[in-house]
This record gives sequence, C-alpha cells and structure tokens, in this order.
Amino acid sequence: MVTGAADKPRSTGAAAWRFIIVGGMNTLATTALLVALSYVFEGWLAYTISFALGLVFSTVFAARWVFTSSGSRRAALVYALCYVVIYFIGLAAIAGIRALHGPEFLNGLSVLVTAPLGFIAGRVVFRERQREETIND
Repeated sequence: MVTGAADKPRSTGAAAWRFIIVGGMNTLATTALLVALSYVFEGWLAYTISFALGLVFSTVFAARWVFTSSGSRRAALVYALCYVVIYFIGLAAIAGIRALHGPEFLNGLSVLVTAPLGFIAGRVVFRERQREETIND
C-alpha cells in the first residue's frame, strides 16, 4: 500500500524539475563525454559509449529521485527498454548530423531529441508502477 508522502507519485511539474536537475547532471556529463569521444571515435561509437553510461545513471537515479518509485526490476527493465528505442532515435540524429557533414561537436545536439523522450518514458513507466502498487495493495 502506498502510505507515506515520499511514496506518493510526484506531480508532473515536480517530476519535471527533478528530471531537469538529475537528468541535467546526466545530460551535461554524457554530452561532454560524447563530444570528447567524437574526436577520438566515429560518432556512432562515441554516442553508444556515452549513452550506455548515461543509461546506467538514469536507470539508477530516475526511479527514486525523479519519479518517487521504488524502481522494481520490472520497471527498471521496461525503462531500459524504452531507452533502447531512444538510443536508436538518437543514433539516427547522429547519422543525420554526419550526413550533413556537421562538425563533431554538433553530435551533442542529439540530446535535444533524446532528453524529452527520456522524461516521457520515465513518467509513463514509473507512474504505471505507482498505479500497480496501489491496485495490488
């Protein structure tokens, strides 16, 4: 049963602000890593490495700190699977930048597409988790 204030789902606005803070730290770190790695590796590989590290961070911290969910293994798996789809969308953005012969630092613009999708995925996955907990208790 969902009992304490800390267990209640956060409003979309509150979750959005927390996502901006937690996701912002993740985004800044992984974007900087992506840009740096883009000068060493092909864009797709740089994106894959930085995305994988960001996914670990996001999966661990988003459930508890952004969406106030206990982050069951099932929810974490669904969230990670959403990020697999988001990964391919971001990879397509990188390919588009390469096709336009943009400089390597423009690879960081992929975050303009992937960050909002990550918020939506977390909001949907962890909100469903709250509903399931309420129904099952």
